[in-house]
Amino acid sequence: MKSSSGRVRLVADAEFSLAQRLAASVGAEASPDPDAVVADSNIDAVVVSTPTKFHRAFAIAALQAGKHVLCEKPLGRSVYEAEEIAEAAGRSGKILKTGFNYRYMAHVRKAKQLLEADAIGEVMFLRSRYGHGGRPRYEDHWCTDRDLSGGGVLLEQGIHILDLFRHLVGEPAHIMADASRYFWGFPEVEDNCFLLLKTKSSQMGQIHVSWTQWINIFSLEIFGRDGYLHLTGRDGHYGPQRLVWGKRRADHSRPQEEVLDFPPPEDSWAREWDDFADAIYGGQLYAGHVEDGLRALELVECAYESAGEQGWVDLSQFRQRLRSTA
Repeated sequence: MKSSSGRVRLVADAEFSLAQRLAASVGAEASPDPDAVVADSNIDAVVVSTPTKFHRAFAIAALQAGKHVLCEKPLGRSVYEAEEIAEAAGRSGKILKTGFNYRYMAHVRKAKQLLEADAIGEVMFLRSRYGHGGRPRYEDHWCTDRDLSGGGVLLEQGIHILDLFRHLVGEPAHIMADASRYFWGFPEVEDNCFLLLKTKSSQMGQIHVSWTQWINIFSLEIFGRDGYLHLTGRDGHYGPQRLVWGKRRADHSRPQEEVLDFPPPEDSWAREWDDFADAIYGGQLYAGHVEDGLRALELVECAYESAGEQGWVDLSQFRQRLRSTA
């Protein structure tokens, strides 16, 4: 099933004007009551795209009503909330997908192909910078309210990079992080987060996510023994998607580079929907499994613990503590 064959039936938002605007753009009905989506027996699948605080309630209600669910990242404000959603999905037998659309971006898909083809040799480390500079009255935005969001820039944007680390490099075993409030003065959430990740085989990740990056940036570099991949852009204010494939020369002179450009329109959302729809009709999800959502949230919570303790945290020990307090 392709995105062009699906149909949006109902758009609901407590702020009715927003629901009306989106519904009009896709030829759907609008409602000021989000519960109307769950109650409609003609709806087979629900997209939960609300402030994170409400993901658990809406996703579980939809699953209990026999509907498949695509829930935007993060699945919840905590691993505990996400696990409740996952358990509801298990009981319902319906598809639950986490909205990690970055895996479907053209330059990320190409990077994955090159890594699987051993194009840069054994991966040594990943380095990423990702962020923007906020907007006027950013302190009034829901994602800067800890009750609504669950966290700051790490949970809002950094979770994408953590998911890409898992997708492109491997599972982290240890994390060190520092979460800071440099500029915005949000009382409970960070506007910058710096992370170091380390796998069991000593592959490293160096990540900085920021709401004080005055000029938007998306930069992700992966270095292997034989070369490197450098992904930039995310379309829109971040610029067009580009992948530079560098190939190390035997004499260590300047590497040969191949530049791959991926012009608009950006199609990750459509590809994500097609993946979700195919899974509903018996296919296998490419990305955004329940496990992906849970593992990414574990990494976020582990990073917050590290920031509080100012030291390395062992992920396996962190998981044991989570389970013992569940």
